[in-house]
Amino acid sequence: MKWLLAAVLMIAAPASTALNDIFLAGETLDFELTWVAVPGGGMRMTIGPIPNDPLHFRITSVAKSSSSLAFLFKVRDQIESIVNRDDLSTIRYEKHLNEKGRWKDDTTIIDERRKIATRRRPKHDTQEVIVPKPVFDPLSLVYHIRQLPLVPGTVQRFSVFADGKLYTLEAKITRRESVSTPAGHFKTIAVEPKMLAGGLFRDEGDLTIWYTDDARHIPVQIKSDLKIGSITAALRRIRTGVTSIEP
Repeated sequence: MKWLLAAVLMIAAPASTALNDIFLAGETLDFELTWVAVPGGGMRMTIGPIPNDPLHFRITSVAKSSSSLAFLFKVRDQIESIVNRDDLSTIRYEKHLNEKGRWKDDTTIIDERRKIATRRRPKHDTQEVIVPKPVFDPLSLVYHIRQLPLVPGTVQRFSVFADGKLYTLEAKITRRESVSTPAGHFKTIAVEPKMLAGGLFRDEGDLTIWYTDDARHIPVQIKSDLKIGSITAALRRIRTGVTSIEP
């Protein structure tokens, strides 16, 4: 009977409350990356609590090219976002990118009281930009969308700070769709985020994220169209807890 009571409580609990419990326990999502249908590497996304910090979560995304593709395009991109626990809005956002041996380090800190985003990069002047509250980064927004009711035919708008600029992002919840990945077969809801003044990431066209059509709204597939072909991240495994951010 205990399992039945637990199931009833999970169904009755608001989606954001249930997700918050999952995030407190930690969550690790492993993806397979393909470029124009060629296996290209792996990506791991994690979210979990920060030791001795009851107010924030840490979200990470690390993508690495496979050894078979490294001779063409060697990549290790690490992104980290520190977010408020209630709405997953951004407090700190870091990018450490290594693409073809070219390193890029970028850190943004959000001062919510002053409503100022401070961006720091090596060999660049410090940049300050006025931002609203709440404000998101591209990674934290992927998780914030999980907290929302995803109803096909509706549109959500968000303030996003990325690469030193403040954008308005429009997320269209387009359709329900069945998706198969190495982790299994899922009923999903497709969401298409788009900056109203450009793309979500560099050098890309359309972006689509498929979230599970349930209370957890797990991103099981992400597809980004590039100038040449597209990159698809397909979910391979879901685990409770965070032991490593490396894929």
